[in-house]
Amino acid sequence: MAGVAGPMLRRSRRSGAKFLAGLAVGGALAGLMLAVPAYVLGVLLRSVLPEPVRVWLVVAAAVAFAVADMLNRTPHVWRQVPQELVHRLPPGTLGVTWGFDLGLLFTTQKTTSLIWAAMGAVVLLRPDVGAALLVALSLIVSVAVTAWSMSDRAMGLLGSGKDHRWARTLRRTSGAGLLLAAAAWALAWAA
Repeated sequence: MAGVAGPMLRRSRRSGAKFLAGLAVGGALAGLMLAVPAYVLGVLLRSVLPEPVRVWLVVAAAVAFAVADMLNRTPHVWRQVPQELVHRLPPGTLGVTWGFDLGLLFTTQKTTSLIWAAMGAVVLLRPDVGAALLVALSLIVSVAVTAWSMSDRAMGLLGSGKDHRWARTLRRTSGAGLLLAAAAWALAWAA
């Protein structure tokens, strides 16, 4: 993204705006697409698993994801948005395509497991709010990735070796946060 969004905005504000608008639209569409199976799965799990079991599954998942992050083993697919489309698609269409890809949340590289934990919690505990949350999460991810990739800080990290140290620090912080969240859920349910 850093190699596309920033230069595109500097070259042509109109093209950059089309790209960013497309990114938001694609993210929203992907979130809606995720919301349907998440809701159906969540309702099914609610009908077969009592609430305490679902809560403990969320706690166990949060701990597992926390450990994965702390060990620098965040689960993800080793791919990024298709780079070759930069030269084939106009800015708006490229934005929609990339926004949809990023908005699917599980199809590209992840820095932390926070998205996995959030999706699991939504499916297991609140499938009724899953649609709104997944659309919001997809949009937030698309906007955050774009904003970060256009920042001077991101440009300075690319290819410098610092990006790996930064990601490792972020993963450890995520892992600690997930462990705290798991402990809070466990204590709330144990009481």
